[in-house]
Amino acid sequence: MRRLASVIAIVGVGLALGAPFALGGSAVLDSLRNVDPYFVIILAGLSVLAGVAKAGKLQILLSSLGQPLPFLHTLAITFATDFAFLCSPAGAAGYVVNVALLRSAATPWTVSTTVVGAEQALDLVFFAIAIPVATVFALVPLGQIAPTMPGYVYAIALIIALLSVYGLWHGRHLIISALHRFGRTIPWIQARQQRIDEFVAELRGQINTLIKGAARQNILLLLLTTLQWIIRYSVLWLVLYELGYQLPFGFLLVLQAVVLHVALWTGVPSGGGSADIGLAAALSLWVISPVIATTLLLWRFSTLYFPLILGALSIAALTWTRRSNAISITETQS
Repeated sequence: MRRLASVIAIVGVGLALGAPFALGGSAVLDSLRNVDPYFVIILAGLSVLAGVAKAGKLQILLSSLGQPLPFLHTLAITFATDFAFLCSPAGAAGYVVNVALLRSAATPWTVSTTVVGAEQALDLVFFAIAIPVATVFALVPLGQIAPTMPGYVYAIALIIALLSVYGLWHGRHLIISALHRFGRTIPWIQARQQRIDEFVAELRGQINTLIKGAARQNILLLLLTTLQWIIRYSVLWLVLYELGYQLPFGFLLVLQAVVLHVALWTGVPSGGGSADIGLAAALSLWVISPVIATTLLLWRFSTLYFPLILGALSIAALTWTRRSNAISITETQS
């Protein structure tokens, strides 16, 4: 199973790496020679800064539940978790790895689960607000640079997105009830119902603690969430700007959010290939093919290749720290 997961991860990253060259051919390398090396360093720095913002969220959540960790440890967990997200189909392993790494730092189950769930909830709040707002602000400038695309297309897309959010919110109780009834039919869950109920009760208590936290704390969490995602989604805009193309930031934010989330459902880690093709198709109305290929390569460097390097180094550091602590404990006991 581990071997299959490794093969899938390699295939996904390989497709993401090969897609720009498939789209632009050898012209990609020629275009890269004209890119300022300092700009590549800036892209790497943006990856680190986004990770620091995410680690800041986790640090605040852990501290508010009485389980603070050294910030560097939290940062290493963040990069390692991102590595798992990027290397697994639909990013599914990221949640499991995040909880497991928090547990390895002596954080209780309920706290680990609450922190990971709260962190995801903050992300959902950001996208629920940012995507409609970005779409509205992108309509006018996008209509000016792409007069062939009627504005009603964007208006319909916005209405569909708002109706989807509205439907999910008002149907949340039906969804939860259906999941609860389904869980009751599984023998394994029935046999452990009391333990699960205790876990859920404790989990609700932890969530209430976070919700009723200080207003300053919650505002800081939202600001860090906004900073994290604005940095990650600004990379594409920044790369295009560096290469001489000025597209509306709101349009690029919505484009990435839609394309990346749809690509995850293909089951290929990081949406390798499909996300790149989707972005290339959307950008082809404004940007020529060789530039698109170079854009995708630089974009992937900041959002995939360099984060994978940071994640691998963080996993190595966490493993080394854990082994060192285990050796120290053994020597102390002997």
